Amino acid sequence: MIIPKGEVRHQNLLTTYTDFPALLSSLELEGFSGIIEIDFPDNKGAVFIDSGKVINAEAKTGDESKRTLGPEAIQYLLSLSKQKEGVLNVYRLLPEHVAIVASNLQHEILFKDLSTDFTRLDRLLLKLKEERHNGFIEILTKEHQVVGVLFLQEGEPADMFTTPASGPSVFGRKSIHPFVENAIKEGAIFNVYRGKGKKVQKEIPPGEGPERQEDEKELILILQEILSKGEKLVDGLSEKGRFLRAFKKSLLEKVDVYPFLDPFSGEFNYEDGSIELMGEVPREDLIHGIGQCLRDALSDLEEELPKNKMLSLKWKADLESSFETHRAAMSRLGVDVIFSSLFR
Repeated sequence: MIIPKGEVRHQNLLTTYTDFPALLSSLELEGFSGIIEIDFPDNKGAVFIDSGKVINAEAKTGDESKRTLGPEAIQYLLSLSKQKEGVLNVYRLLPEHVAIVASNLQHEILFKDLSTDFTRLDRLLLKLKEERHNGFIEILTKEHQVVGVLFLQEGEPADMFTTPASGPSVFGRKSIHPFVENAIKEGAIFNVYRGKGKKVQKEIPPGEGPERQEDEKELILILQEILSKGEKLVDGLSEKGRFLRAFKKSLLEKVDVYPFLDPFSGEFNYEDGSIELMGEVPREDLIHGIGQCLRDALSDLEEELPKNKMLSLKWKADLESSFETHRAAMSRLGVDVIFSSLFR
């Protein structure tokens, strides 16, 4: 993926003289948002920071045939930074711009080197809209010089950045339409990518202990289990998408109390049985917010599906049979409060 270059914060820092962990700590203290670019003769990478917290990382080795993301990448880059001959560049970006780039790092290519000579970009965008596509499109000149990247969420243009010949990359939703029109008029090459779904974990703090990381991982797994069991049960009794509609409606109704649940903020998302969590969300808020939304969704579903008055009991039975191995963790993490409020 083409990585944007924001406003220069630090440039050409040599790894020979730079303490990379100390740099990360300093950026955390100032609440920095942006990207650290790491470049070695045979390896390169990028670390994505939102409000001081590392939210994702990418490392490429050798001829870039091997690519790693997330915790594995940050650990590799931390180790690599101790070597000589490396250069660090730090670029400042707005938190929302860091988030949208970081959340699209895990992707797969759908179409490569499409040309406007043979493909109508406007018609392709219409097709992707109908398919509710999530991902991005890299746009290049016919000479394969990078022009910009257009991000799509649920098929709709969400944001984009352009890469001028000099200076930082420029983000802006308002420029999407004229940008597309100009690309069609002047001619362009474009590559279409689809996001793979499991994107950014809550955060990847390089200095945090393994116990907390394991707790956060298990908490997400438990919440995913609760949601996916409910989705499978409800959709099986009615129609596909019924559960998700009710759940997302309840999220919107709770954004005043729990802003991170706003579907348009990009901080929390549940789709295809997987939770995506970005930014720093207190564990108690996450548990209580999801619990209240599930309770409201269940209440609405029981009214919408009057023939299935045993819905809550069936859901509870499904969960109890699969949570024996998580019982201690549920109590330790406080997730059992969802059970007491959801199935009272």
